[in-house]
Amino acid sequence: MKYHAHIYWTSKFEKEIALELRIPLHNNKCGLGKIHDTQVGPHTFPMYQVSFDDSNKNFVEAFLKTHRNGLSILLHQITKEGDLYDHTLGARWLGNELKLNLEIFEEE
Repeated sequence: MKYHAHIYWTSKFEKEIALELRIPLHNNKCGLGKIHDTQVGPHTFPMYQVSFDDSNKNFVEAFLKTHRNGLSILLHQITKEGDLYDHTLGARWLGNELKLNLEIFEEE
């Protein structure tokens, strides 16, 4: 299975925390997406995406849970159900749940 984690920040201080997570994730064979400082796709806050699979899932989830330092993180599996499902019913949050722009999925 393949998974995504979306790591969000709402301030310069939180961005620094979020960026500090990138090296350990990269060192554990995660794919790291572009750093987005503005809204992108359904994500209404700055964020970047982490890609991982079953081989490193346990590490990623434990690492993020332990080191998120108050950040909001959306975790989801990539399913055949589509992006709307993956980002809502198929997702779970570490920290505060943030509002997503789900209207972009209406065309699916």
